[in-house]
Amino acid sequence: MLKINEIEKNRLDLAYRRNLQLLNIFLISGLGAVFAYIGALILNLEKVLPYTIIMILVGTVTYIFYKRIDRNLKEISERIEKLV
Repeated sequence: MLKINEIEKNRLDLAYRRNLQLLNIFLISGLGAVFAYIGALILNLEKVLPYTIIMILVGTVTYIFYKRIDRNLKEISERIEKLV
C-alpha cells in the first residue's frame, strides 16, 4: 500500500510533467510564430506594421505563460524536495 507521502509525490510528479508539456507547447508556438512572422515579411513587406503588432502580442502572451509555468515548475520542485 502506498504511503501518503508517496501519493503526494506521485501527484506532484504528474503536475510537473503536465507543466513541462505546457511549457513545450508555448515554446513551440512562440517559435512557430517567429517563423510565420519572418515568412510573412518575406512574402509581403508592405504590411510590416500589422505583422509586427501581431508578433508583439503573440510574443507577450507566450512570455507571460512561459514565466507562469516556469514559476509553477520551481514551486513543484521545491515541494517535491521537501517530501523526499
